[in-house]
Amino acid sequence: MAYAAVVSLKRTIQLLLNTSHQIPILPPYPEIIQLAYQKVESLEQLLNNVAVVAARNSEGMKAVDKEIGEAAFRLEDVLESAHASLSQSQILSGDEMGYLAMEVKKEIDLLTKSMEKIKEQVSYRLRKPEEFEEAIPSRTDHFVATKSNKIFGLDSDLIRLKGLLTSGSSRRQIVYIWGMAGIGKTSLAKEVYGDPNIFSHSECRAFVSVGQEYYGRREICLRILAQMNCAMSDELCEKDDEQLYEFLHRAFKGRRYLIVLDDVWRQYDWGALTSLLPDEANGSRILLTTRIEGVARFSGSIACHKMRFLTEKDSWDLLCEKVFGEEHSCPPQLEEAGKKIAKKCEGLPLAIIAIAKHLSKAEKTPEYRSMVAEKESSNIISADAEMSKALYLSYNRLPNRLKVCFVYMGVFPHDYDIPPSKLINLWRTEGFVQQETLKLLQDQAMEDLEDLVSRSVVLVCQQSSYRKIKTCKLHSVFQHLCIKEAGKDKVFHILDSYANQGIESQRRLCILNNVLFGIKDVYKLMASRSNTRSLLCTGACHPYPVPMCLDFRLLRNLLYLIVHQYLSIRSSKAHRSNLPMEIWDMQELRHLQVMGSNLPDPTAQGACLPNLLTLLDIRTRSCTKAVLRRIPNLKKLGTRIELPLDVAEAEPLCWFDHLVHLANHRYLESFKCSIVNPSPKLQVLGRSCTSYTLLSNLRKLTLSGLGFPWEYMSYIAGLWNLEVLKLRCYAFQGPEWKSFHGAFWNLTFLLIEDTDLEYWRVDDSGRFP
Repeated sequence: MAYAAVVSLKRTIQLLLNTSHQIPILPPYPEIIQLAYQKVESLEQLLNNVAVVAARNSEGMKAVDKEIGEAAFRLEDVLESAHASLSQSQILSGDEMGYLAMEVKKEIDLLTKSMEKIKEQVSYRLRKPEEFEEAIPSRTDHFVATKSNKIFGLDSDLIRLKGLLTSGSSRRQIVYIWGMAGIGKTSLAKEVYGDPNIFSHSECRAFVSVGQEYYGRREICLRILAQMNCAMSDELCEKDDEQLYEFLHRAFKGRRYLIVLDDVWRQYDWGALTSLLPDEANGSRILLTTRIEGVARFSGSIACHKMRFLTEKDSWDLLCEKVFGEEHSCPPQLEEAGKKIAKKCEGLPLAIIAIAKHLSKAEKTPEYRSMVAEKESSNIISADAEMSKALYLSYNRLPNRLKVCFVYMGVFPHDYDIPPSKLINLWRTEGFVQQETLKLLQDQAMEDLEDLVSRSVVLVCQQSSYRKIKTCKLHSVFQHLCIKEAGKDKVFHILDSYANQGIESQRRLCILNNVLFGIKDVYKLMASRSNTRSLLCTGACHPYPVPMCLDFRLLRNLLYLIVHQYLSIRSSKAHRSNLPMEIWDMQELRHLQVMGSNLPDPTAQGACLPNLLTLLDIRTRSCTKAVLRRIPNLKKLGTRIELPLDVAEAEPLCWFDHLVHLANHRYLESFKCSIVNPSPKLQVLGRSCTSYTLLSNLRKLTLSGLGFPWEYMSYIAGLWNLEVLKLRCYAFQGPEWKSFHGAFWNLTFLLIEDTDLEYWRVDDSGRFP
């Protein structure tokens, strides 16, 4: 995916052109950098424009795509190497500066040549499309899961759809079935279509598979007429379009019909067809199946039937039938492993059938089934030809800007509920979100996520009361696809004890916490990479340290770093609880999350993190004046105090009077302070709460375990811009809270949980949500 490399390069050049860096880049050759930016902008636009043509993945297009990606990476390396040298105040001679300029110009020329090649490929494909046309295979319904003429787990869906198609308004209406690849949309549509009640209710009907290779309105009309017993004579086929459409209209005139359009990808594919069919208020219906919600969402549709995943029981029943047949049951000794395998399919019928194909031919021993259940099920499912084809139809249809965002979601662990805020921060940090018109980047990123959901490649786990996405995730089959494509296209590379190949030229590394048995090899691999830009660590918590290497040549360009308590960052000068001093070299760092570590006081003159916007879970003691003044643009700060389990219950805490140092942070909008292992009788003393009055720009405040008396709330209530206030785990203590006149002018959300509050007295002027 050259697009990902080009977006990364564009972002790097933008940073170099940003005057806030105050670092002269290749003087006196700024026009070379500007030229590079213009070329990259043109290339990005070109890749977007040819996305549809490139989706067919001819060998020529693949080769050029790879060449562009490699050229973009090389140019980025040259630019950032120059940036690194100048940032470290190295004195370069005129010859050295000239050499750097020549290297940049050389890589720009190579990138330009690659652009011309892709233009030639596209031009040739448009001139001779017949050479690239693929035969349209006859559609067979490989995921019809039947047992005694019933489909598994969809009985209630069948009843609802039959009701929508036979009752209600007499006006012609449209019903659509929406869901991800392989979930059984076609199976359900065929079951409804063949139902005796539906058959008797409709005077004429037709079932047409549309697909991505759209036949055209004329072809669909001919196929509908063929199913209505209209003689497909040469005379009919030779009619021009208008005559054919008139013939179709007359054929349906005065008759109640049911038209099923299966596997629709564009609204145009079926929208124009509806104008040819009569609407005579006789109960006619059009049923669509689609993976894309927006295809049928318009005023004419009466209902969207969203497909559900199979339950564990239905998944097991389907697997048993496909492996052992209707007449045989699963042997008891295979049942435990078999149920684990069915569960790992996560309710997706096509995944169950894919694994069943393999199991029906493999050895039927408990040992082999257990091995498949524990390790091999996802690989077997993804290797299945039908499964792979179904998934890649959705993936290849994504626009480039969504494709790279989608693939990047593979960095999260399996079955992990992803908060949109965390995902969007990653996208923005990597430069994947492109601002359109006057939209905020945050809004654009949220629209991109919602678009991925509507295309059935991302699943919504939780929604807010306003139907906003609270958490989302990938189905395991799509996660496997993302990891595969990410490694191939160098979007990211997962480091574990098994995946040691393919790390060459990787810019983004993701470390899984299940690498304990191969951690030495993984550490060596990390240390060998000099061009790493992003480093993430994901997976379940465990008590064992995972050593991480930060000795990257382009360390300052590390974009997004999450360091958990179970991670050990090696540095010869770093105290065990401190991050290494090298953290201050990461001048491009945007987001830093460190579970219970200290950010060391900078020793180097001029050390600064000008681009750090988010600093989370840092120890409160490390938020000193020396540290905070070196992070001038901080927008989101989260601090924590870790108490020993045997702390005296009445011991006062005066550890964060230093909050006064945040007064100069005019961009700070969100602040969180938590005490880990709080005592119910713990109380914070000193200026700790009065200091909040200095944070005048705060919009969000979260406190946990602090044990303030409710009288201290008056200091927080005076924050004019505060919109969100969350009080958790005895943040305030006492049975009574009495609010006063003129408090909380702009508060829109208030959360109080785990509290001993009994009485809340609010006067008439209280401004609470």
